[in-house]
Amino acid sequence: MQLMKLFILDKWKSWRKYFALLGGIFVYLPIGVPWYFGNLATYIDSYFYARVEREEDLINQQWIFSAFLVLFTLAVPGSGYMVQWVGVRVTVFVALVIHSGATYLSYFAMQHSMHLLVAVFGAVGGLGAGLAYGTPLPVVIKWMPKQVGLATGALVTGFGGGAIFYNELITAFVNPENIKPDVIGIKTTFFSQPEILRRVPQLFLVLGTLTVGIQMVGVMLLRMPRDDEMTDSTELVEQNSNKLKFTTTESCVLCQYGTNEGQELKRLCQHQLQEQRNMSEATTSYQAIDSGDVIQLDSNTVDDVTPDTPPRQLLTNVHFYILWTALAANHYGYIIKNNFYKEFGQSEIRDDHFLTMTGTISTLAVAVARLVWGKMADCLGVKTTLIVFMASTTISTAIWYPCVFQHPVIYMVIVTVIAFVLSGAFIIFPLAALKMFGETHYSTNYGLILSAQIVVNLISPPINTALMNLSWFWLLISIAVVNAIGTVLSLFLKDSK
Repeated sequence: MQLMKLFILDKWKSWRKYFALLGGIFVYLPIGVPWYFGNLATYIDSYFYARVEREEDLINQQWIFSAFLVLFTLAVPGSGYMVQWVGVRVTVFVALVIHSGATYLSYFAMQHSMHLLVAVFGAVGGLGAGLAYGTPLPVVIKWMPKQVGLATGALVTGFGGGAIFYNELITAFVNPENIKPDVIGIKTTFFSQPEILRRVPQLFLVLGTLTVGIQMVGVMLLRMPRDDEMTDSTELVEQNSNKLKFTTTESCVLCQYGTNEGQELKRLCQHQLQEQRNMSEATTSYQAIDSGDVIQLDSNTVDDVTPDTPPRQLLTNVHFYILWTALAANHYGYIIKNNFYKEFGQSEIRDDHFLTMTGTISTLAVAVARLVWGKMADCLGVKTTLIVFMASTTISTAIWYPCVFQHPVIYMVIVTVIAFVLSGAFIIFPLAALKMFGETHYSTNYGLILSAQIVVNLISPPINTALMNLSWFWLLISIAVVNAIGTVLSLFLKDSK
């Protein structure tokens, strides 16, 4: 009996880190709003269409998406400071209260006005999601210091996986019978059936309840390890044979926002890299983990990294503005695809469940795409990969419009291809910032590049509204135009290969 107790205790100790990882996944599952919003938006539009006299009076639902992303981006770095102040569990619990509270209150906000829904589900919900997003990774890394790639990949799988589940749940709740939209508007079709419209506000109560239940499990499982629970090696660098791994994250909780773990990580990497160079000609690989995506780089590329660029010098560097513009162009396409893939498809395809499945499959494709873009960056280098990325976005979005008039499967394929292509940004831009401007000021420099997303989120809704008033063609072709400009500008980037 005593041996059995010791055996169980030993197994429990070895598995505690996976419970912490599972807790982080449960925290991430409900907050993937940007990935399922395109499906939700069609029901929101139908609900408000029934309450206005003219279609032109509808407020662009993209304001919800933009408000969410702006507050999400601003909240992520704040979560690190909050963890230092009140601890991990309190931070996640506060995030849970804010995000789920905003989702619950959206039941009332939607029945009041679109403006209030933008403020509640968009802004407040984004604030809560951002606080939740920035917290789990440094905790899990404390438990799994030699498995950073596994930890990050698993967490981000939770982020995207939750969106896949929620996407299907939304349609199953609002339109389980796959009723066809019956009102033909100027730009798309709308649902007017009372049984569907009645369920739209109620949906937020369902989403809020799920958020509370799932994230409460995460709160209970996620905690910092005690000193006696730390693994024997607490280094965040794993040296295996002739390989050294340098880790950085776009999840904004390590070196990007200057936390202690991130600074220690960089010091360890720099020290061991110097030793590696002095001792042998061994191959060195770097890993750049961006929201769970791993890119392997050959050591020959390391020596070509430019000296560290301080933020003030960055603002006078033409390559910064090229990357900023390229990211802005990409994010513009990301916004339109995630907001309007279903609404545009619904203008010609009257199968609600099929369009929902289109969104689900395209989200699944993103996970595969990140591996592909990572491998391409490894083989071709940053500049060439960026050019291929921008050109692919230009071509795929240029043919998006005519595909809706073909067989529905053709439309599913093009939406999936566009999602596949657009996901390259999550790999390429963090890596470009690291390679072109150095490690020391990576946090601030990459943050300045990311400011492109905030700007685009704020200015794109009125632009998109104006283009949609012309036709869907002009809205969709505008993605190709701005990315074509980004492609040309990318040709002038210095080659950091």
